[in-house]
Amino acid sequence: MQTARIAGLLALCLALTACGSSTVPESGSGEFATADGSPDVIGDGEKLITYLVEVETGVDWGDVPRVTPDAFADEITGIWSDPRSWTGSAAHPITAPEHDLFAASWRFQRVSGPDRDVRIRLATPDTVDAHCAATGLDTEGKYSCRFGDTIMINLRRWLEGSPISPSISDYHAGVINHEMGHFLGFGHQGCATPGSLAPVMMQQSIALDGCEPNVWPFTPDGDFVSGPSQI
Repeated sequence: MQTARIAGLLALCLALTACGSSTVPESGSGEFATADGSPDVIGDGEKLITYLVEVETGVDWGDVPRVTPDAFADEITGIWSDPRSWTGSAAHPITAPEHDLFAASWRFQRVSGPDRDVRIRLATPDTVDAHCAATGLDTEGKYSCRFGDTIMINLRRWLEGSPISPSISDYHAGVINHEMGHFLGFGHQGCATPGSLAPVMMQQSIALDGCEPNVWPFTPDGDFVSGPSQI
C-alpha cells in the first residue's frame, strides 16, 4: 500500500507539474523581513523557546503565491498549537539520555527583536544553499537545514511539498517540526520497524525505508515516535 500511494503521489505531482516547477523563485536579495512578535505563548512546557520568523525579500514571486512574514509565522503558530507537535511534550515529557534530555518539555513564543533563541527563515533555493553550504550542509536546491540558532526553510519545497508528503500542509508541519527538533537537540533517526510511523527526525523526503510518512513528534495518544539514531 505504501509503495502504491507514493507512486500515485509522484504521478499526480508530475501530471500537475508541481514537482521541480521552474516558476519557483530561485533567488532573492539575501536580506530578510521580520514577522511581528506575539504576546501569546504556545504550549505549557517547562522551557520557553523564543523564536524570530523571517522571509527573504527581493523575491520575484511571479505566478506563485506570495508568502509574507506574518503568513509564514501564522502557519508555524498553527503547527505548534497542535498537541502532536513539540508542545505535546508538556503532557508527555521526553527523556532521551543520548541527547542529554531528561523529562524535557518546551513552549514557544514568537518575538521580533534580536533577543531570541532561534530564528526561522523562509528563503529561496539559492539563498538556502549558500547559507547551509557555509556550514558544510548540501541542500541541493530543495532541502532545508539548521545550523546553530538558525533554521533555513527552502521556498521550493514550502511551495511544492515533497512527493512523499500527503499534502502541502503535511510537508509544512514535517519540515518545521524536523528542523526545530534539531535545534532542541535531536539528530537524525531511522525507521524503527517497517510499517510503523516514521520519526519526525527521519529524513523522510529522502527515503522512508519501509516506515509510514509522519510529520509529528507525537501520536494523537501522546506517544513520542522515535527510531534508531543515525549520523
